[in-house]
Amino acid sequence: MYGPDLDTIRDSLSRIAKIDIDSGAAPDIETAVGRLLLHRLAVVVGPEVAASAPHQAALLTVVNIARRYALGGVFVSGNVDVPLLVLGGDGNSLAGEIEAQGGRLSGHDASLPGVVIGTPDVLPAKGVAVTFEGWRGGVVRLGATRLSERTTVVPAAVLAGALAAGEAFAMIRGEAEAGHRSVGLSLWRPDRAYDWLRSGSDGPPLEALPDHLWILGLGHLGQAFLWALMLCPHRDRSGVRLVLQDIDVVTGSTDSTSILTQKGMLGMKKSRAVAGVLERHGFSTTLIERPFDGAFRRREADDPAVLVCGVDNVLARSQIEDPGFPMVVEAGIGDNAQDFRSLRVHTFPASKAAAKLWLPGSPREDKANIGRPGYRRLSEAGGDVCGLTRLAETAVGAPFVGTVAGCLMLAQVLRLLSGDEADALVDLDLRAVRSRRAVRNEVMRTFNPGFQALSG
Repeated sequence: MYGPDLDTIRDSLSRIAKIDIDSGAAPDIETAVGRLLLHRLAVVVGPEVAASAPHQAALLTVVNIARRYALGGVFVSGNVDVPLLVLGGDGNSLAGEIEAQGGRLSGHDASLPGVVIGTPDVLPAKGVAVTFEGWRGGVVRLGATRLSERTTVVPAAVLAGALAAGEAFAMIRGEAEAGHRSVGLSLWRPDRAYDWLRSGSDGPPLEALPDHLWILGLGHLGQAFLWALMLCPHRDRSGVRLVLQDIDVVTGSTDSTSILTQKGMLGMKKSRAVAGVLERHGFSTTLIERPFDGAFRRREADDPAVLVCGVDNVLARSQIEDPGFPMVVEAGIGDNAQDFRSLRVHTFPASKAAAKLWLPGSPREDKANIGRPGYRRLSEAGGDVCGLTRLAETAVGAPFVGTVAGCLMLAQVLRLLSGDEADALVDLDLRAVRSRRAVRNEVMRTFNPGFQALSG
């Protein structure tokens, strides 16, 4: 008698369902996945979505993220039969894009927890409202004072959508404070010393967008960064050149956290799957399908000046300064059931080198706990210890965390283009956003990363 195919389970298991397995909240995989099938969310939109690209960006972000954990359905109500103003438009409708991102067009169901975007005529019984202004984005309680919801910084609206999806996740799962608090931050001044609801944390109107970037790692973080970039209003999308580097393939689990991943991509190389999405929306791509290592060197004449890194490999992260990019933006997120809502963003060069932060061969805490009920069930069914350990060591994740990180990563480049300094470190946990910390980068020199003037 053969035991379960643990490698297949690892490649197909939702990283969100794995949170309940690793925490012990679910006794087996079937129960963990079944819980997601019961998750349902209402998204209620007002008339603002007809004429506001930032409102559309926030809406599509909520839908794209939430459909990966609310497997019972993300139901969008309100007039969305309007032209699509983001993602290049191309004559498509907002309603069609909602469905393409996995949402369902529906009448309002007040019994479901909800996310409100704009000023609809009806509200959910329990929920949060998306709000943003300038470089600031977040959610507030229903009926609370909101920001102006006008911005040239579309990633602030994407940030608000990601935080709304995260708060909705907490509401659905019965977390006590969810839906009763304001949660947000400023992409211009993310440190806790700055109140995101006050204009003192804001920056100037955005005037330029990056047009030449190298993206290393096309999983959770890389795709989140690209989603935020895709929603920006580039004047000439064909002039945006993106170098994409990854060696992995899309598995069944990829869809649960990587927000450019859609049905039909299973088995494709991530580089080609992501390039297909970007090219459909008008961007130009170049693919690098070999591992990143110390042999890479930036060619000043034709390579981008900015490297965006979203890999979780310690050796690769320790070497990200070696190729000689004038700016490296890097992020990491929590990978277990206790810290999956935490994230850190770094920029380099900085006062502490990447090689010092991630020393190759340094010991890592053993997070595998095959004593949890879900793993005991697999063991009793014949699963071998090595396979169970590999499964237990596989990271958990939730896509709203990576999307917040992606917005913060993109903001570092946008701030540079706006004449500001980047942050050497942004450290936050979505369970306690008010305790966030940011440290300015006083080492990085001013340079031109390549840009397009912002379209009107």
